Formats: sequence, structure tokens, C-alpha cells
Amino acid sequence: MGLLAWLDAQKRVKVLEDVVTKLNSRMDECELDWVEMRARCKRLLDRTEKAQRYVDQAEAVVDSAQEVPQAGNGGAAAITGRLSDHQKQVQQQILKRRAGL
Repeated sequence: MGLLAWLDAQKRVKVLEDVVTKLNSRMDECELDWVEMRARCKRLLDRTEKAQRYVDQAEAVVDSAQEVPQAGNGGAAAITGRLSDHQKQVQQQILKRRAGL
């Protein structure tokens, strides 16, 4: 192998090393992007699950509040906690009508 061939081989090796170095740095960037994207997706999923639990709890409260009381105003306690006095009276009348009293 002559001197020219050796210099040409060294140049090709240097170019290949540069390419591999660039690919490694790009791969590291992509891995960081992937880690960030997974974290972002996890946060969004956690928020979605939390919102779904909140909706389910609210529906459970509404469902239990809409049940027809069997004896007088037993089911009205869940509703009347946040109502004014007039609203409580109207609610009691509605519940009595629904119960057929």
C-alpha cells in the first residue's frame, strides 16, 4: 500500500468517524425527545384519568340525588346541602310528587 492510498484511507476513516459521531448525537437527541414525549403523554393521561374520576364522582352524586326517596325526604339530604331555604322547599315538593305522596 502506497503513501497516497494510506492517506486516502485515513481521509475516508475520518469522514466515517464524523458521520458516526453525528449519528450518535442525533440518536441521543431523539432519545431525549422520546423521553420528553413519554413524560408529556403520561401527564396528559394522568390528567384525563383524574378528570374522568371527577366526572364519575359527580355522576354518582347526581344519580344518588335523583333517586326517589322511599320514606319521606331521606334522599333529599344529598341535594339540600347547597340549596337556599326556598330551593329546599321546592325540592321537597318535587320529591314528594315523584314519590306519589
